Amino acid sequence: MKKINFIFSLLFITTILQAQTKTSKLGITAGFGFQQYNGDLGNGFYNFKTSSYGVGSAQIASYLTPSFDAGIMFSIGDYGYCQTEEEANKEVPFSDRCPGCLGRVGIGNLNSRMISGGLFIRYKLANGYILKEDSKFSPYIYAGASINQITDRMKMNCVTPGNYYTINAGGGINYNLSERFVIGYNIGFGRFTSDKVDLQVRCSKDMYMQNTLHIGINIF
Repeated sequence: MKKINFIFSLLFITTILQAQTKTSKLGITAGFGFQQYNGDLGNGFYNFKTSSYGVGSAQIASYLTPSFDAGIMFSIGDYGYCQTEEEANKEVPFSDRCPGCLGRVGIGNLNSRMISGGLFIRYKLANGYILKEDSKFSPYIYAGASINQITDRMKMNCVTPGNYYTINAGGGINYNLSERFVIGYNIGFGRFTSDKVDLQVRCSKDMYMQNTLHIGINIF
């Protein structure tokens, strides 16, 4: 609990963002939004009624060239999926059912806490080739990798706690309020390298999606 309180305090203190320049080579970001699941239980992407959970995120990035930044990324939030009535009533073998969801004929539900940290490299379109470097709107894409610590919030053995690796990618757009301050939107995806998160070893598509709004500053 102390670690979680510290993390949220850090996110609150650093409610500031990215978009580095030649004169401001270090950027700090923080944002809040929602996080969703896609895996053996079902596809929760943009399913706000049953499978949307809050997430907080932060980034520290360094200017490399007009086209590229590199940095570290961090997020904390709930990760899970609540099956629809149709999915819950679709009978599966007993061995595939969540041990804690007694009385169900379907797989069951998943609710976990996920803390993620990783590295990324970002390609900026406002690089002097595609858009002007001082453009108010600065779109970007990025790729990287993360380690994700997952814990069982429901305490019903419907998730396998542990550390899992993901390949990450995404994109977004920043609006430069000034040379130092920006606001923006980011969408990111993480694809797990293991299919054991939700206990069901059926496919290799366990993923998460994060949609966040952020605000930030460029420093020294």
